Amino acid sequence: MQKGKLSKILFALTALLLVLTACGQNSGTGSKSDGPIKIGAILSFSGNFAPLSESIKEGMELYFELNGNKIGDRPVTIKYEDDEANPQVALRKYRSLVENEKVDILTGPISSAVIYALRDVIEKDKMVLIDANAAANDISWAKKSDYIYRVSISNWQDGTPGAEYIYKNVGKKAYVIAPDYPAGHETIEAFKAAFIKAGGEIVKEAWPKLGTNDYATYMTEIQDSKPDLVFPFLAGTDAIRFVQQYEQFGLKGKIPLTGTQEFLDPLVTVPAGKAAEGIIGATMYTATVDNATNKKFVEEFTKKYNKTPNYFNVQGYDVAQVISKAVEKAGSTKSEDLIKVLKDISFSSPRGELVMDPNTHNLALDMYLAKNVWKDGKIEQEILGIAAKGLKIPDAPPAK
Repeated sequence: MQKGKLSKILFALTALLLVLTACGQNSGTGSKSDGPIKIGAILSFSGNFAPLSESIKEGMELYFELNGNKIGDRPVTIKYEDDEANPQVALRKYRSLVENEKVDILTGPISSAVIYALRDVIEKDKMVLIDANAAANDISWAKKSDYIYRVSISNWQDGTPGAEYIYKNVGKKAYVIAPDYPAGHETIEAFKAAFIKAGGEIVKEAWPKLGTNDYATYMTEIQDSKPDLVFPFLAGTDAIRFVQQYEQFGLKGKIPLTGTQEFLDPLVTVPAGKAAEGIIGATMYTATVDNATNKKFVEEFTKKYNKTPNYFNVQGYDVAQVISKAVEKAGSTKSEDLIKVLKDISFSSPRGELVMDPNTHNLALDMYLAKNVWKDGKIEQEILGIAAKGLKIPDAPPAK
C-alpha cells in the first residue's frame, strides 16, 4: 500500500474515532436519545436553607413519580449535590455533575450568591439550568443567560407587591431587616422603593449574618427605633427564630410584624406556631389557590407526604414539569434545542397558568395579600385580596 493512501486511511480512522467518542458523551449539549435523562440538582441540604432544599426535592420527586419517573419513554434520574450555600462549594459540585456525572440538565440553587457564582460557567459550558429558587434580580437583567430560566420568583417580585398595602393599612414608618447577602439587599431594596413611593419612611435598616441564632440586639434596636411596623426578609431557620424571638421579647401585638412570602408559608408558620399569628404580607402561593392543577397537587402531595405543601414544594414540582415539557417539546436534551422552547414555555402550575417571559427568563406571577390567622390549633393564611396580577420583573433595573 502506498504511503499516501495509508496516511489518508489513518486520518479517516482517527476522525471517525473522535466522532464516535463525542457521540458517546452524555452532557447538556447532547446525549443518547434512548438512555436515561440525567438531572443534576445543586441545592443547600445543610445549614439554614436545608428545609427549602428538602421541600424542592419533595416537589420534584412527586411530579416525576406521578408521571412514571419518565419523560416520554426515557427514565429520569436525579443526582443531588449539597452546595452548603457556599459559592465555591457550588462550583466544585457543578463541575462534578457536568464532567463526571455528565448530566443533561441542571436545577437549583437556593442562594442568590450561588447562582451569581455559577452563571459564567453555565454560560461557557452551555448547560441549561432551570432555576428552582435563587431569586437574584440580575439573572433577569445584566447577567441574563440563554441557558438560565427561573420558575420561582425574583427578589424584586418578593419585595415589591405588599408595600403599598402595608403603608395604607399597617403603618407609615418601617424598620427593615434582612441577611447581609445579595437576596437580602435586593429584596429590601425593592420593598423600600415601593414603600417610599407610597409615602412611607424607612427608620432603620439591619443586616445580620445568615444563620444568626440570637436576634436580641435587633429586638432592642426595634424597640428604640419606635417604628410603626417591622418588615423582614428571612428564610428557613432564620425566619423561624426571628418570629419566635419577636414574641419572646414582647414585640408581638405591640409593633406589627409584616414580611415577605417566606413568613406566610408552612415552612415557617408550622414550626413557629402561634408566634407567627398576625403577620401580613404578599405571597405567590397558598394551598387554597383555587384551580384544578392545585387541587390535584394538594391531594397528591398530602397523600404522599401527609402535610400541607409549601411554595418551595410547588417550585420543585414546577421545575420537574418544565424540564419534562421542554424535553418533550424539543424532542431532545441538547441545550441548543432546549433553549428554543424554554424562552416562552407555558405550563399549568398549582399557582395558575404561567408563561416564561422571553425578555427576562422569569415568570409573571399573581401575588396575594395574606394574613396569618390562628384557626383550629394551627396557622392558616387568610387571603385579604390581590396584591398584583401577573406581576413581572421589569425588563431592566428600575431607576433609583
